[in-house]
Amino acid sequence: MRRSPPSLVLRLLVAQIIPLALLAAALAAGGAIVAHRIVERTSDRLLAGSVSAIVEQIGAENGQATVSIPPWSLGLLDGPERDAVFYSVRQGDRLVTGYSDLQAAAPPPPNEMRFRDGRIREMPIRIAETTVDVPGVADPIVVVVAQTLDSRRAGVLELLSGLIALPVLLVGGAALLIWPAVLWSLRPLDRLVRRLTDQSAGRRADYAPADLSRVPVEIAPVVRAYNGLLASLERSASALERFAPDASHQLRTPLSVITANLALLAGRSGSRDESAALIQDSRDASARLNLMLKQLLALARAETAAASGQADLQEVVDQVVLDTARNHRHARLHRRLPASALTVRGDPVLLVELLNNLVSNAVNYGGGEVFLWAPPVGTDITVLVWDRGPGIAEADLAHLAERFYRGDQARGADGAGLGLAIVHAISDAFGIAIEVQNRRRRKGLVVRLRFSPAHIRGTQATGSPPLAQI
Repeated sequence: MRRSPPSLVLRLLVAQIIPLALLAAALAAGGAIVAHRIVERTSDRLLAGSVSAIVEQIGAENGQATVSIPPWSLGLLDGPERDAVFYSVRQGDRLVTGYSDLQAAAPPPPNEMRFRDGRIREMPIRIAETTVDVPGVADPIVVVVAQTLDSRRAGVLELLSGLIALPVLLVGGAALLIWPAVLWSLRPLDRLVRRLTDQSAGRRADYAPADLSRVPVEIAPVVRAYNGLLASLERSASALERFAPDASHQLRTPLSVITANLALLAGRSGSRDESAALIQDSRDASARLNLMLKQLLALARAETAAASGQADLQEVVDQVVLDTARNHRHARLHRRLPASALTVRGDPVLLVELLNNLVSNAVNYGGGEVFLWAPPVGTDITVLVWDRGPGIAEADLAHLAERFYRGDQARGADGAGLGLAIVHAISDAFGIAIEVQNRRRRKGLVVRLRFSPAHIRGTQATGSPPLAQI
């Protein structure tokens, strides 16, 4: 069965009412104990007063006890419930006056008031009794007064009704007052929901972050997480939006070349050399198209990559060596890595793409000889890629991360101007610091990739070689 979604208002109301109800129950339980004690003590005092009134009327005549029971002595025990009252006055075993079936189980100590529970005529009773010595009477006099429990029970119930009604009214009133208070407390959340709803109602997605200035502190972390999600979605959407015009613009030329050449081949009967030239031109355009598609897809993937996963740097470099041997047969790639394992954070496929682009640039523009070095020094893991080519003009260094940018030295050569843009997008995604510099003492370009301590596993030595000394 499908569960209904939880209600925040109901949860807040229940969370506040239940503790109040438990507190009210505890107060009622405590009140019941207190009420019972108060009624017992008050009723026992009345019983003791009745016993004392009878004791005051005891006299002696010819060695025998005499007593005259005044009506008011038993009238102390009158109540709305009209309890049954029993009394007895005994001199030793002789009943002086009262009910013969009411007697003390054992005479209490002289001049001490004793209370106990008992039964008479199948009715539960409360008994007060005392023993007195009367001058002129040889035996001690035992006075016993008993009362049924109806008035006590009625008194306890009356007190309990008041003690219980008050907490119940308190909890009910609190529920009525808490409900609008909860709704008032959630108004900022309602305003936030309306703003986000209005923001998403437009035909074009609005990725502007939600304003935190009027958001309650309790839900601010949720809104911050939502803003982070919006930023991630905006990056993904922007990458997709850029991909379409970039692909359209950059693919139009090679497709036009292929289409025109095929049309020429179909409509003319030229020499074999001319046909071969057209076919080769189409093959070159197809190769550029394939490279363009590959790099555009790699760039889109890099711009939406998440900083997660980990990779073995040795395995990444091994794959780069294989790719270089397959794609650049004339290239000479020299590598030098520490013997110890170097594990870095990042997606292995994208890290291979990063190094492949650096090595390909070095091969294409650096004379074909490339050096890849990971010096075993420094608190960071550092990877250096350099070549012995002419380098890059200083004016072009600041534009290397731009998409489709090609410096003067790269014009006319194969490529789309996306290689270093892909490198920067991947390094940004994984928090890898990147530096590009011309070599100072010799010709060539050197690129340093530095994986910060937050992106490495294991420890390294200290120190790091400056680029100018390479």
